[in-house]
Amino acid sequence: MHKFFEKFSEIMERILTPIAEKLTKQPHVLAVRNALMGTIPIVIIGGVFLILAFPPVDPKEIGADPNFLQQLLLIWYNWSQANIQTLLVPVNMSMGLMAVVVAIGIGYHLATIYKLDPLSGAVSALISFLVVAAPTESVVTLELLKSGKTVEEIIKYSHGAMPTVFLDAKGMFAAMIIGLLAVEVAKFCKQRKITITLPEGVPPAVARSFEALIPTVFTVIVFYCISLVLQAVSGYLIPQLIMKAFEPLVSAYDSALSVFICAMFVQLLWFVGLHGAAIVGSITQPFSDMNLLMNVQEKMAGVPMTHVYTTPLWAMYVAIGGCGATLALLILLLRSRSEHLKAVGKVALLPGIFNINEPIIFGVPMVLNSYMAIPFILVQGINGVLAFWATKYGLIGKAFVNVPWTMPAPLGAFFSTLDWRAGVFVLLLIAMDFFLYLPFFKMYEKSLLKQESAG
Repeated sequence: MHKFFEKFSEIMERILTPIAEKLTKQPHVLAVRNALMGTIPIVIIGGVFLILAFPPVDPKEIGADPNFLQQLLLIWYNWSQANIQTLLVPVNMSMGLMAVVVAIGIGYHLATIYKLDPLSGAVSALISFLVVAAPTESVVTLELLKSGKTVEEIIKYSHGAMPTVFLDAKGMFAAMIIGLLAVEVAKFCKQRKITITLPEGVPPAVARSFEALIPTVFTVIVFYCISLVLQAVSGYLIPQLIMKAFEPLVSAYDSALSVFICAMFVQLLWFVGLHGAAIVGSITQPFSDMNLLMNVQEKMAGVPMTHVYTTPLWAMYVAIGGCGATLALLILLLRSRSEHLKAVGKVALLPGIFNINEPIIFGVPMVLNSYMAIPFILVQGINGVLAFWATKYGLIGKAFVNVPWTMPAPLGAFFSTLDWRAGVFVLLLIAMDFFLYLPFFKMYEKSLLKQESAG
Protein backbone atom coordinates (compact mmCIF):
# COMPACT_ATOMS: atom_id res chain seq x y z
CA MET A 1 0.00 0.00 0.00
CA HIS A 2 2.82 2.38 0.90
CA LYS A 3 4.60 1.81 -2.43
CA PHE A 4 1.32 2.19 -4.30
CA PHE A 5 0.73 5.65 -2.83
CA GLU A 6 4.32 6.67 -3.47
CA LYS A 7 3.83 5.82 -7.15
CA PHE A 8 0.39 7.46 -7.12
CA SER A 9 1.76 10.70 -5.63
CA GLU A 10 4.53 10.80 -8.24
CA ILE A 11 1.98 10.47 -11.07
CA MET A 12 -0.37 13.05 -9.57
CA GLU A 13 2.44 15.52 -9.01
CA ARG A 14 3.65 15.10 -12.58
CA ILE A 15 0.16 15.53 -14.10
CA LEU A 16 -1.62 17.98 -11.81
CA THR A 17 1.13 20.37 -10.77
CA PRO A 18 1.75 21.98 -14.20
CA ILE A 19 -2.00 22.30 -14.85
CA ALA A 20 -2.72 23.78 -11.43
CA GLU A 21 0.15 26.26 -11.62
CA LYS A 22 -1.01 27.53 -15.02
CA LEU A 23 -4.60 27.77 -13.81
CA THR A 24 -3.74 29.80 -10.72
CA LYS A 25 -1.73 32.28 -12.80
CA GLN A 26 -4.29 32.57 -15.64
CA PRO A 27 -5.32 36.28 -15.72
CA HIS A 28 -9.06 35.73 -16.31
CA VAL A 29 -9.36 33.08 -13.59
CA LEU A 30 -7.39 35.28 -11.20
CA ALA A 31 -9.57 38.32 -11.95
CA VAL A 32 -12.81 36.39 -11.40
CA ARG A 33 -11.53 34.89 -8.14
CA ASN A 34 -10.39 38.26 -6.78
CA ALA A 35 -13.65 39.92 -7.80
CA LEU A 36 -15.73 37.26 -6.04
CA MET A 37 -13.59 37.57 -2.92
CA GLY A 38 -14.33 41.28 -2.97
CA THR A 39 -18.06 40.58 -2.72
CA ILE A 40 -17.71 38.86 0.67
CA PRO A 41 -18.33 41.98 2.82
CA ILE A 42 -21.55 42.98 1.02
CA VAL A 43 -22.81 39.39 1.06
CA ILE A 44 -22.26 39.24 4.82
CA ILE A 45 -24.04 42.58 5.26
CA GLY A 46 -26.99 41.26 3.30
CA GLY A 47 -26.87 38.05 5.33
CA VAL A 48 -27.15 39.91 8.63
CA PHE A 49 -30.35 41.65 7.50
CA LEU A 50 -31.71 38.38 6.11
CA ILE A 51 -31.32 36.81 9.54
CA LEU A 52 -33.14 39.77 11.09
CA ALA A 53 -35.91 39.56 8.50
CA PHE A 54 -36.46 35.80 8.74
CA PRO A 55 -36.22 34.61 12.38
CA PRO A 56 -35.87 30.84 12.94
CA VAL A 57 -39.44 30.33 14.15
CA ASP A 58 -42.80 29.34 12.67
CA PRO A 59 -45.73 30.63 14.76
CA LYS A 60 -47.88 27.74 13.51
CA GLU A 61 -45.58 25.26 15.26
CA ILE A 62 -45.77 27.03 18.64
CA GLY A 63 -48.55 25.93 20.93
CA ALA A 64 -50.97 28.02 22.95
CA ASP A 65 -48.61 28.14 25.94
CA PRO A 66 -45.16 29.17 24.61
CA ASN A 67 -42.13 29.06 26.88
CA PHE A 68 -39.83 32.04 27.49
CA LEU A 69 -37.56 31.35 24.48
CA GLN A 70 -40.54 30.87 22.17
CA GLN A 71 -42.03 34.13 23.41
CA LEU A 72 -38.81 35.95 22.53
CA LEU A 73 -38.80 34.36 19.09
CA LEU A 74 -42.42 35.38 18.55
CA ILE A 75 -41.59 38.97 19.51
CA TRP A 76 -38.74 38.89 16.98
CA TYR A 77 -41.03 37.36 14.35
CA ASN A 78 -43.78 39.96 14.81
CA TRP A 79 -41.23 42.80 14.72
CA SER A 80 -39.63 41.44 11.53
CA GLN A 81 -43.00 41.05 9.81
CA ALA A 82 -43.96 44.61 10.71
CA ASN A 83 -40.64 45.95 9.32
CA ILE A 84 -39.96 43.43 6.55
CA GLN A 85 -39.70 46.00 3.72
CA THR A 86 -37.28 48.15 5.70
CA LEU A 87 -35.11 45.15 6.60
CA LEU A 88 -34.92 43.96 2.99
CA VAL A 89 -33.64 47.29 1.61
CA PRO A 90 -29.98 46.55 2.58
CA VAL A 91 -30.39 43.06 1.10
CA ASN A 92 -31.60 44.48 -2.22
CA MET A 93 -28.83 47.07 -2.20
CA SER A 94 -26.12 44.45 -1.58
CA MET A 95 -27.04 40.97 -2.81
CA GLY A 96 -29.56 42.45 -5.21
CA LEU A 97 -26.74 44.28 -7.03
CA MET A 98 -24.25 41.40 -6.93
CA ALA A 99 -23.77 41.26 -10.71
CA VAL A 100 -22.93 44.99 -10.76
CA VAL A 101 -20.29 44.52 -8.06
CA VAL A 102 -18.83 41.50 -9.89
CA ALA A 103 -18.58 43.42 -13.18
CA ILE A 104 -16.78 46.31 -11.45
CA GLY A 105 -14.46 43.93 -9.59
CA ILE A 106 -13.50 41.92 -12.66
CA GLY A 107 -12.86 45.08 -14.69
CA TYR A 108 -10.68 46.47 -11.91
CA HIS A 109 -8.64 43.34 -11.20
CA LEU A 110 -8.08 42.29 -14.83
CA ALA A 111 -6.98 45.83 -15.72
CA THR A 112 -4.57 45.72 -12.77
CA ILE A 113 -3.13 42.40 -13.98
CA TYR A 114 -2.68 43.85 -17.48
CA LYS A 115 -1.12 47.03 -16.02
CA LEU A 116 -3.93 49.19 -17.39
CA ASP A 117 -5.71 51.91 -15.42
CA PRO A 118 -7.86 49.88 -12.99
CA LEU A 119 -10.51 52.58 -12.51
CA SER A 120 -11.02 52.86 -16.27
CA GLY A 121 -11.28 49.08 -16.50
CA ALA A 122 -13.94 49.01 -13.76
CA VAL A 123 -15.94 51.85 -15.35
CA SER A 124 -15.80 50.30 -18.83
CA ALA A 125 -16.95 46.92 -17.50
CA LEU A 126 -19.76 48.52 -15.48
CA ILE A 127 -21.19 50.64 -18.30
CA SER A 128 -20.94 47.79 -20.81
CA PHE A 129 -22.77 45.46 -18.44
CA LEU A 130 -25.54 47.94 -17.62
CA VAL A 131 -26.12 48.70 -21.30
CA VAL A 132 -26.85 45.06 -22.09
CA ALA A 133 -28.39 43.92 -18.77
CA ALA A 134 -30.49 46.90 -17.64
CA PRO A 135 -31.44 49.19 -20.55
CA THR A 136 -33.72 51.93 -19.26
CA GLU A 137 -37.44 51.76 -19.93
CA SER A 138 -40.12 54.45 -19.96
CA VAL A 139 -42.48 53.95 -17.00
CA VAL A 140 -45.30 55.72 -15.25
CA THR A 141 -46.19 55.48 -11.58
CA LEU A 142 -49.39 53.86 -10.36
CA GLU A 143 -50.44 57.15 -8.77
CA LEU A 144 -50.19 58.88 -12.15
CA LEU A 145 -52.44 56.29 -13.77
CA LYS A 146 -55.01 56.77 -11.00
CA SER A 147 -54.92 60.56 -11.28
CA GLY A 148 -57.34 60.72 -14.20
CA LYS A 149 -54.92 62.50 -16.52
CA THR A 150 -55.16 62.12 -20.28
CA VAL A 151 -52.94 59.74 -22.23
CA GLU A 152 -50.89 62.68 -23.53
CA GLU A 153 -50.32 63.96 -20.00
CA ILE A 154 -49.34 60.51 -18.72
CA ILE A 155 -46.80 60.13 -21.53
CA LYS A 156 -45.48 63.62 -20.81
CA TYR A 157 -44.89 62.82 -17.13
CA SER A 158 -43.42 59.36 -17.68
CA HIS A 159 -39.76 58.88 -16.81
CA GLY A 160 -36.94 56.44 -17.41
CA ALA A 161 -36.28 53.58 -15.00
CA MET A 162 -33.56 50.95 -14.86
CA PRO A 163 -34.91 47.39 -14.45
CA THR A 164 -33.05 45.39 -11.81
CA VAL A 165 -34.05 41.89 -12.92
CA PHE A 166 -30.55 40.93 -14.06
CA LEU A 167 -28.49 42.95 -11.62
CA ASP A 168 -28.51 40.15 -9.03
CA ALA A 169 -27.50 36.48 -9.28
CA LYS A 170 -29.26 36.04 -12.61
CA GLY A 171 -26.81 38.42 -14.24
CA MET A 172 -23.59 37.12 -12.68
CA PHE A 173 -22.41 35.06 -15.64
CA ALA A 174 -23.10 37.96 -18.00
CA ALA A 175 -21.22 40.31 -15.66
CA MET A 176 -18.19 38.00 -15.66
CA ILE A 177 -18.08 37.58 -19.43
CA ILE A 178 -18.69 41.24 -20.24
CA GLY A 179 -16.28 42.42 -17.56
CA LEU A 180 -13.50 40.27 -19.00
CA LEU A 181 -14.23 41.24 -22.62
CA ALA A 182 -14.39 44.96 -21.82
CA VAL A 183 -10.85 44.92 -20.43
CA GLU A 184 -9.63 42.77 -23.33
CA VAL A 185 -10.87 45.46 -25.71
CA ALA A 186 -9.00 48.11 -23.70
CA LYS A 187 -5.85 45.98 -23.82
CA PHE A 188 -6.25 45.52 -27.59
CA CYS A 189 -6.60 49.29 -28.12
CA LYS A 190 -3.59 50.12 -25.97
CA GLN A 191 -1.34 47.53 -27.65
CA ARG A 192 -2.22 49.01 -31.05
CA LYS A 193 -2.04 52.59 -29.74
CA ILE A 194 -5.71 53.27 -30.50
CA THR A 195 -5.85 55.80 -27.69
CA ILE A 196 -5.60 59.52 -27.07
CA THR A 197 -2.13 60.35 -25.75
CA LEU A 198 -1.75 63.71 -24.09
CA PRO A 199 1.62 65.50 -23.81
CA GLU A 200 3.77 65.25 -20.71
CA GLY A 201 2.89 67.69 -17.99
CA VAL A 202 -0.82 66.89 -18.09
CA PRO A 203 -2.00 65.61 -14.69
CA PRO A 204 -1.88 61.79 -14.60
CA ALA A 205 -5.58 61.45 -13.75
CA VAL A 206 -6.56 63.53 -16.79
CA ALA A 207 -4.14 61.63 -19.04
CA ARG A 208 -5.54 58.26 -17.92
CA SER A 209 -9.12 59.43 -18.52
CA PHE A 210 -8.39 60.46 -22.10
CA GLU A 211 -6.35 57.31 -22.70
CA ALA A 212 -9.36 55.19 -21.69
CA LEU A 213 -11.87 57.28 -23.69
CA ILE A 214 -11.66 55.54 -27.06
CA PRO A 215 -11.55 51.95 -25.67
CA THR A 216 -14.51 52.66 -23.37
CA VAL A 217 -16.64 54.27 -26.10
CA PHE A 218 -15.78 51.48 -28.53
CA THR A 219 -16.59 48.77 -25.98
CA VAL A 220 -19.94 50.27 -25.02
CA ILE A 221 -21.00 50.77 -28.65
CA VAL A 222 -20.02 47.23 -29.62
CA PHE A 223 -21.86 45.62 -26.71
CA TYR A 224 -24.91 47.81 -27.19
CA CYS A 225 -25.11 46.98 -30.90
CA ILE A 226 -24.75 43.26 -30.17
CA SER A 227 -27.47 43.54 -27.54
CA LEU A 228 -29.85 45.31 -29.95
CA VAL A 229 -29.29 42.70 -32.66
CA LEU A 230 -29.85 39.79 -30.26
CA GLN A 231 -33.00 41.43 -28.88
CA ALA A 232 -34.34 41.90 -32.42
CA VAL A 233 -33.57 38.29 -33.38
CA SER A 234 -34.41 36.41 -30.20
CA GLY A 235 -36.39 38.82 -28.04
CA TYR A 236 -34.01 38.25 -25.13
CA LEU A 237 -31.38 40.34 -23.39
CA ILE A 238 -27.82 39.02 -23.30
CA PRO A 239 -28.02 37.90 -19.62
CA GLN A 240 -31.13 35.85 -20.46
CA LEU A 241 -29.35 34.13 -23.36
CA ILE A 242 -26.27 33.44 -21.23
CA MET A 243 -28.44 31.99 -18.45
CA LYS A 244 -30.15 29.71 -20.95
CA ALA A 245 -26.77 28.58 -22.30
CA PHE A 246 -25.49 27.83 -18.79
CA GLU A 247 -28.66 26.06 -17.58
CA PRO A 248 -27.41 22.50 -18.27
CA LEU A 249 -24.07 23.24 -16.56
CA VAL A 250 -25.74 24.87 -13.55
CA SER A 251 -28.13 21.93 -13.21
CA ALA A 252 -25.28 19.41 -13.41
CA TYR A 253 -23.27 21.37 -10.85
CA ASP A 254 -26.09 21.33 -8.30
CA SER A 255 -25.83 17.58 -7.66
CA ALA A 256 -24.35 15.16 -5.15
CA LEU A 257 -21.95 13.81 -7.79
CA SER A 258 -20.64 17.30 -8.47
CA VAL A 259 -20.04 17.90 -4.75
CA PHE A 260 -18.09 14.65 -4.48
CA ILE A 261 -15.98 15.25 -7.59
CA CYS A 262 -15.10 18.82 -6.56
CA ALA A 263 -14.24 17.69 -3.01
CA MET A 264 -12.05 14.85 -4.20
CA PHE A 265 -10.24 16.96 -6.80
CA VAL A 266 -9.49 19.64 -4.19
CA GLN A 267 -7.91 17.00 -1.98
CA LEU A 268 -5.91 15.42 -4.78
CA LEU A 269 -4.29 18.81 -5.30
CA TRP A 270 -3.68 19.26 -1.57
CA PHE A 271 -2.17 15.78 -1.41
CA VAL A 272 0.61 16.87 -3.77
CA GLY A 273 1.10 20.17 -1.90
CA LEU A 274 -1.03 22.53 -4.01
CA HIS A 275 -3.75 24.80 -2.61
CA GLY A 276 -6.68 22.79 -3.93
CA ALA A 277 -9.41 25.04 -2.54
CA ALA A 278 -8.01 28.13 -4.27
CA ILE A 279 -7.47 26.34 -7.58
CA VAL A 280 -10.81 24.52 -7.81
CA GLY A 281 -12.71 27.32 -6.07
CA SER A 282 -11.72 29.83 -8.74
CA ILE A 283 -13.82 27.76 -11.16
CA THR A 284 -16.63 26.50 -8.93
CA GLN A 285 -17.26 29.51 -6.67
CA PRO A 286 -19.31 31.47 -9.25
CA PHE A 287 -21.76 28.55 -9.44
CA SER A 288 -21.96 28.14 -5.64
CA ASP A 289 -22.40 31.87 -5.09
CA MET A 290 -25.08 32.09 -7.77
CA ASN A 291 -27.01 29.17 -6.23
CA LEU A 292 -26.89 30.89 -2.84
CA LEU A 293 -28.09 34.21 -4.27
CA MET A 294 -30.92 32.45 -6.10
CA ASN A 295 -31.98 30.97 -2.75
CA VAL A 296 -31.92 34.48 -1.30
CA GLN A 297 -34.24 35.75 -4.04
CA GLU A 298 -36.61 32.80 -3.53
CA LYS A 299 -36.60 33.28 0.25
CA MET A 300 -37.45 36.97 -0.13
CA ALA A 301 -40.21 36.10 -2.59
CA GLY A 302 -41.71 33.63 -0.11
CA VAL A 303 -41.36 30.61 -2.41
CA PRO A 304 -39.51 27.32 -1.69
CA MET A 305 -35.74 27.52 -2.17
CA THR A 306 -34.47 25.22 -4.92
CA HIS A 307 -30.65 25.15 -4.77
CA VAL A 308 -28.56 22.85 -2.57
CA TYR A 309 -24.89 23.13 -3.57
CA THR A 310 -24.21 26.60 -2.22
CA THR A 311 -21.17 28.31 -0.75
CA PRO A 312 -22.14 27.52 2.89
CA LEU A 313 -22.68 23.84 2.06
CA TRP A 314 -19.01 23.57 1.17
CA ALA A 315 -17.68 25.66 4.05
CA MET A 316 -19.84 24.23 6.84
CA TYR A 317 -20.51 20.58 5.85
CA VAL A 318 -17.77 19.53 3.41
CA ALA A 319 -14.57 21.13 4.73
CA ILE A 320 -15.32 20.92 8.45
CA GLY A 321 -12.22 22.31 10.15
CA GLY A 322 -10.57 22.97 6.79
CA CYS A 323 -9.95 21.07 3.57
CA GLY A 324 -10.00 17.34 4.22
CA ALA A 325 -12.58 17.75 7.02
CA THR A 326 -9.73 17.63 9.53
CA LEU A 327 -11.62 18.79 12.64
CA ALA A 328 -12.21 15.14 13.55
CA LEU A 329 -8.54 14.42 12.86
CA LEU A 330 -7.66 17.27 15.22
CA ILE A 331 -9.39 15.37 18.05
CA LEU A 332 -7.30 12.30 17.24
CA LEU A 333 -4.13 14.37 17.24
CA LEU A 334 -4.85 15.73 20.70
CA ARG A 335 -5.39 12.17 22.00
CA SER A 336 -2.35 10.71 20.24
CA ARG A 337 0.44 8.81 22.03
CA SER A 338 2.92 10.22 19.51
CA GLU A 339 4.68 13.31 20.84
CA HIS A 340 4.94 14.73 17.33
CA LEU A 341 1.24 14.32 16.53
CA LYS A 342 0.11 15.60 19.91
CA ALA A 343 2.32 18.69 19.50
CA VAL A 344 0.80 19.36 16.07
CA GLY A 345 -2.67 18.96 17.57
CA LYS A 346 -1.97 21.56 20.26
CA VAL A 347 -0.66 24.05 17.71
CA ALA A 348 -3.57 23.38 15.31
CA LEU A 349 -6.37 23.47 17.90
CA LEU A 350 -7.36 27.14 17.76
CA PRO A 351 -6.96 27.59 13.97
CA GLY A 352 -8.78 24.29 13.36
CA ILE A 353 -11.87 25.40 15.27
CA PHE A 354 -12.08 28.31 12.82
CA ASN A 355 -11.55 26.09 9.74
CA ILE A 356 -7.87 26.92 9.20
CA ASN A 357 -5.92 23.68 8.95
CA GLU A 358 -2.55 24.47 7.34
CA PRO A 359 -0.81 23.46 10.62
CA ILE A 360 -2.33 19.98 10.21
CA ILE A 361 -1.74 19.70 6.46
CA PHE A 362 1.94 20.62 6.72
CA GLY A 363 2.58 19.59 10.31
CA VAL A 364 1.28 16.00 10.38
CA PRO A 365 2.01 16.17 7.38
CA MET A 366 -0.94 15.21 5.16
CA VAL A 367 0.92 16.13 1.97
CA LEU A 368 2.29 12.99 0.28
CA ASN A 369 1.40 10.95 3.36
CA SER A 370 0.59 7.46 2.10
CA TYR A 371 -0.90 6.39 5.44
CA MET A 372 -3.46 9.20 5.49
CA ALA A 373 -4.10 9.54 1.75
CA ILE A 374 -7.39 7.60 1.56
CA PRO A 375 -9.31 9.50 4.26
CA PHE A 376 -7.67 12.83 3.38
CA ILE A 377 -8.87 12.53 -0.22
CA LEU A 378 -12.29 10.93 0.36
CA VAL A 379 -13.74 11.96 3.74
CA GLN A 380 -14.85 15.46 2.82
CA GLY A 381 -16.46 14.14 -0.37
CA ILE A 382 -18.50 11.71 1.75
CA ASN A 383 -19.50 14.63 3.99
CA GLY A 384 -20.61 16.59 0.94
CA VAL A 385 -22.77 13.80 -0.49
CA LEU A 386 -24.50 13.19 2.85
CA ALA A 387 -25.05 16.94 3.38
CA PHE A 388 -26.42 17.31 -0.16
CA TRP A 389 -28.93 14.49 0.31
CA ALA A 390 -29.91 15.68 3.79
CA THR A 391 -30.56 19.16 2.40
CA LYS A 392 -32.29 17.98 -0.75
CA TYR A 393 -34.74 15.75 1.12
CA GLY A 394 -35.52 18.31 3.82
CA LEU A 395 -33.72 16.78 6.80
CA ILE A 396 -31.91 20.11 7.18
CA GLY A 397 -32.77 23.52 5.75
CA LYS A 398 -31.31 25.01 2.58
CA ALA A 399 -28.72 27.76 3.00
CA PHE A 400 -29.65 31.35 2.18
CA VAL A 401 -27.20 33.30 4.39
CA ASN A 402 -23.50 33.46 3.52
CA VAL A 403 -21.67 33.41 6.85
CA PRO A 404 -17.88 33.88 7.13
CA TRP A 405 -16.08 30.62 6.30
CA THR A 406 -14.03 31.00 9.49
CA MET A 407 -17.12 30.60 11.68
CA PRO A 408 -17.04 27.27 13.60
CA ALA A 409 -18.93 24.77 11.45
CA PRO A 410 -21.89 23.91 13.73
CA LEU A 411 -22.62 27.61 14.29
CA GLY A 412 -22.05 28.43 10.62
CA ALA A 413 -24.45 25.68 9.52
CA PHE A 414 -27.14 27.04 11.84
CA PHE A 415 -26.75 30.70 10.86
CA SER A 416 -26.60 29.92 7.12
CA THR A 417 -29.89 28.01 7.27
CA LEU A 418 -31.51 29.27 10.51
CA ASP A 419 -32.25 25.61 11.18
CA TRP A 420 -31.01 24.08 14.46
CA ARG A 421 -30.94 20.65 12.81
CA ALA A 422 -28.11 21.83 10.55
CA GLY A 423 -25.83 22.41 13.55
CA VAL A 424 -26.66 18.95 14.95
CA PHE A 425 -26.01 17.39 11.54
CA VAL A 426 -22.50 18.90 11.48
CA LEU A 427 -21.76 17.34 14.88
CA LEU A 428 -22.89 13.95 13.50
CA LEU A 429 -20.59 14.41 10.49
CA ILE A 430 -17.65 15.17 12.80
CA ALA A 431 -18.36 11.96 14.74
CA MET A 432 -18.50 9.98 11.49
CA ASP A 433 -15.27 11.58 10.24
CA PHE A 434 -13.59 10.59 13.52
CA PHE A 435 -14.22 6.90 12.86
CA LEU A 436 -13.34 7.18 9.16
CA TYR A 437 -9.95 8.68 10.03
CA LEU A 438 -9.33 6.41 13.02
CA PRO A 439 -7.91 3.20 11.42
CA PHE A 440 -5.59 5.11 9.08
CA PHE A 441 -4.50 7.42 11.88
CA LYS A 442 -3.65 4.41 14.09
CA MET A 443 -1.43 2.94 11.36
CA TYR A 444 0.40 6.25 10.93
CA GLU A 445 0.67 6.76 14.68
CA LYS A 446 2.16 3.29 15.06
CA SER A 447 4.85 4.04 12.48
CA LEU A 448 5.73 7.32 14.23
CA LEU A 449 5.88 5.64 17.64
CA LYS A 450 8.44 3.20 16.24
CA GLN A 451 10.52 6.09 14.93
CA GLU A 452 10.25 7.99 18.23
CA SER A 453 11.23 4.97 20.31
CA ALA A 454 14.16 4.27 17.97
CA GLY A 455 15.25 7.90 18.14
